[in-house]
Amino acid sequence: MIFLVRHGEAAHHVHDLTGGWTDSALTEKGKEQMQKAAVYISSFLKGKAAPIIASDLKRTEQSASIIAQKLKSDICLHSFLREKNNGKAAGMKESEAKKIRRVTDKPDNDWQNYPEGETRREFFIRVAAGMNNLSPLLQPLIIVAHKGSIQNILFWWLNLSIDEVARLNISFGVDAGTVSMIKVNKWSEREITVLNCLP
Repeated sequence: MIFLVRHGEAAHHVHDLTGGWTDSALTEKGKEQMQKAAVYISSFLKGKAAPIIASDLKRTEQSASIIAQKLKSDICLHSFLREKNNGKAAGMKESEAKKIRRVTDKPDNDWQNYPEGETRREFFIRVAAGMNNLSPLLQPLIIVAHKGSIQNILFWWLNLSIDEVARLNISFGVDAGTVSMIKVNKWSEREITVLNCLP
């Protein structure tokens, strides 16, 4: 079983800042969400140890630390789990970022929406390569990351290319503070067991 945890509510959610590589901290609500997520995950683990890997941005590191305290787990930080790089828009107010946002009528996987930012394809390749490097996957494993990186993990888990994702026009809900679970089931199928659960 692999638990996919999106960090709790962070300062950029409530202060009109861009997300991405904006390095914001958890709010009090976000910390409470992670306490609940830790209890929820603990109910599945039943005392079994589970290492935690997390994005190295502040909000995910803080989220992972809260879960680690409850579960007495070790944490390893990985930059491949960061949210999509929003380049020069990092740290900006949404209204400021709008001024430098590149506009197109046909956004695609190779469209760079902010100067010095990542394309959707580059983002997916980064996350998928990182997941491949974890192979064979430790299980159970807790991954604490961001909406976009968790979506990319789910695409990777289902063996979808980013071009297939675009062609099929699919996405997954991954709200702040939620837990999703994936595993290989008894028929050797890659299963999404729980998706976007708010404990």
